[in-house]
Amino acid sequence: MLRWAIIWIIGAIALTGIFQYVISGWDLALWQYNIRMVAGGFFLIAFIVGGVLTTDQAYRQKKRSYYREDWSLICILVTIALFGISYFLS
Repeated sequence: MLRWAIIWIIGAIALTGIFQYVISGWDLALWQYNIRMVAGGFFLIAFIVGGVLTTDQAYRQKKRSYYREDWSLICILVTIALFGISYFLS
């Protein structure tokens, strides 16, 4: 589970950095803002995965290796890490 969180963190930081550099050059304040926006998106995904998918039909389909609670926790870990990294960059 921690492996998935690290993969998503590295991917989010790399993608925001690449897109920000291509679009507007190198600006640290703008990169911090982009990281915070992506972190907010992961928080929204954590709410959706943890809340909407708790119906009985979704609960009965436990054939996957990771359950929705695991993915919700992964998204929360990514959110905390991204907000921490953006705070560290300031």
